[in-house]
Amino acid sequence: MKQAETLVAQVPQTELVDEQQLNREVTDIEFQAESMVIQNDEDYAAAGEFGKLLKQKAAQVTSFFKPMKDSAYQAHKAVCDREKAMLTPLKNAESVVKKAMSNYFMEQERRRKEAEEAARRAAEAERERKLQEATELEAAGDTTGAESAMSEAMVMDEATSYTVASATKPKVSGVSTSKDWEITGIDPKTVPMALAGVELRPVDTAAVMRLIRASKGTIEIPGVTYKQVAKMSFRR
Repeated sequence: MKQAETLVAQVPQTELVDEQQLNREVTDIEFQAESMVIQNDEDYAAAGEFGKLLKQKAAQVTSFFKPMKDSAYQAHKAVCDREKAMLTPLKNAESVVKKAMSNYFMEQERRRKEAEEAARRAAEAERERKLQEATELEAAGDTTGAESAMSEAMVMDEATSYTVASATKPKVSGVSTSKDWEITGIDPKTVPMALAGVELRPVDTAAVMRLIRASKGTIEIPGVTYKQVAKMSFRR
């Protein structure tokens, strides 16, 4: 079985020794700075030279650590690249699954609304029939029958807002759904320069999507076609 590869930044022993020496030097310099007293021009000039020494020593420290930092960066980048390569198929798979689920969800939503509309139209037709029946019975002198037909018509009137129970939305534990929109086509020549205070040209799809979402899918943008979709989210 092949042993898993491990990437680490190697620090040679000689560099560790040099680092200890460099650390002692900078620590000594700090003590020198704390004990420095400037009382005359000579002290002032010496302090200036000491300041230049600080800059030189800082450059030396930066130069000393640069190869180790470069090595650590390359090791880190290699690990990140390997992680990205392994995550990419999962992200692609997630997009495929979400798209398929969204399409199914929207199809079920379409069928549900279609069934609701069919039930509403049927109830409306029955209500009209009962009203006509009540009118005819009233004209025939059948008051009791007319009242009964009128009561049934009122029941049908309430049924026009009936929701088809069998066409419920699909639900899965750990999966949440929210309303979103997807641009299906753009004609750059037709899209206006700006709309609702938002600059759109050159065509900025991100700006277009912000307008669509802000209007909850009600805005009409010349040159842009879009549709409502179900945005899927997974939880562990």
